Amino acid sequence: MNNNYSRPVIGLEDAFGTRAKQLRLLQMRLLELYEEAGYQEVIPPLVERPESLNCGGTGQFLADQTLVFSDPAGAGLLGIRPDITPQVARIAATRLQDVAVPKLCYSGPVMLSRPDSRTGSRQQWQTGIELLGEAGKEADVEVMHLAALSMHAAGFEGPLLQVGHLGILRALVSGGDGPLDRWVGMMMRRSPEDTHRCLAGESFSEPVAQALLEMASGDADREWLETNLNRLGDEFEHAGTTLLHLVEAVESRLSGEVKVQLDAAVMPRFLYHSGIVFAGFAAGAPQALLHGGRYDTLMQGHGRDMPATGFSFDLWAWLDAGAKLSRS
Repeated sequence: MNNNYSRPVIGLEDAFGTRAKQLRLLQMRLLELYEEAGYQEVIPPLVERPESLNCGGTGQFLADQTLVFSDPAGAGLLGIRPDITPQVARIAATRLQDVAVPKLCYSGPVMLSRPDSRTGSRQQWQTGIELLGEAGKEADVEVMHLAALSMHAAGFEGPLLQVGHLGILRALVSGGDGPLDRWVGMMMRRSPEDTHRCLAGESFSEPVAQALLEMASGDADREWLETNLNRLGDEFEHAGTTLLHLVEAVESRLSGEVKVQLDAAVMPRFLYHSGIVFAGFAAGAPQALLHGGRYDTLMQGHGRDMPATGFSFDLWAWLDAGAKLSRS
């Protein structure tokens, strides 16, 4: 008898017993936290039209990670979502047009068409919040505060937020031949050797090339930014000043709740992010626990031009990193 039908699909696995219960308990605790903060839960469908998932500057990554199939019911091509944020953007743009400042939260499964390079998994349980309609740093502080509270609620100790601004990298590489996404990938690898080889094919000025190497080497901290603020052009200065002011605001308002670290080389997980970006870490967790930031241009692709910011994370990854319900 051929039992190939029962073999597990690469990158997918079952969850049952204690692991399933842990996910549900943690999920409910976090959704309660977001509800208390004024965020309304949305539950988008698992499938979406690929054009909706990949519009508004989401970048090639989401297109490559979207599993597309032909709907036998006649709806045409559909895609299994690899990310929920574009769906939230669609809901805010179409179903919530009468709400000036939608505050939305969600928690549900997503699927990647290819295994994640770090975990080998194709399934995630994406959870997060999105604050739409507010452009100022007050909204950024609110979102980053909830990111810190989320890590606390999951029992992680010593939460840390690394904060950057995509405009800094964009300003440095705008005169080069390589696309922005290539440089984002370079900075995510934190490899000065790869960066040096890549610079060999560009005609950047010496100050710009040096700045890129320092970013890839992990040296782009607050002192680095203040030193270079007035040396690398107006776009760099604008992004750097915005970042400095936000970090100061977060430090003053969230003192004692989360440690904040300026790192101009923090990169977005998805390229629909356009400005401030951040990543959350905690003691004992070797990888970033969450990713977030501004994505003001994404909403335009759904027909409603409005600022937006938020963060998300994978509940399965949090459980693997040792998450548990806080006793506080």
